[in-house]
Amino acid sequence: MKRGTHRGYLVAFEGIDGSGKSTHLKLAARALKEKGFKVTELKEPTEGKWGERIRSLRENEVTPREELDLFLKDRREDVEGNILPALEAGKLVLIDRYYFSTMAYQGARGIDVKQIRRLNEQFAPVPELVIIFDVPVDVGLRRIETNRRSRHYYFERREYLEKVAGIYQQMKAENIVHIDATRPIEVVASEVTEKIEGMIKSPV
Repeated sequence: MKRGTHRGYLVAFEGIDGSGKSTHLKLAARALKEKGFKVTELKEPTEGKWGERIRSLRENEVTPREELDLFLKDRREDVEGNILPALEAGKLVLIDRYYFSTMAYQGARGIDVKQIRRLNEQFAPVPELVIIFDVPVDVGLRRIETNRRSRHYYFERREYLEKVAGIYQQMKAENIVHIDATRPIEVVASEVTEKIEGMIKSPV
């Protein structure tokens, strides 16, 4: 689905696990709301049945294709039930992971990245802005270990994350910006807000 076919704006926050994207989405949402923007915060996988199924996955439980199908089903529900209604209402939608995550994570499992993008863009609106938070895999893993001590999720294994990070690094387009997320949190947060405001001519 093409950009600019709705009244609102869609911004995707992307990066490997431990990149800080979730934290920066919350910080950006707060700052933008204070400036008068009507912000909707979303996250994928969702809390729906397909999102719950994805979160329950264990290594080798499903094939890469079956896994991709779960993400597509979850995202389609999110697009129809949350993303499009918010965009049509003129909201600024900030989403924690979108189909660029699917391109990176399922692409790292061997599925053609271009095919993943094509399948998603048949129904999912293209974001006005994609912010990719770049951190070395070692940094991401260290943050994961600190924040999620009880969690052992196969999407977070080192070798796998190296492949994921490599795919993210290759993502280049006019609506994609890479941000060095190893810097102090306040510096990164300021740049994120500036990028979003620069993309929008006036509050929505």
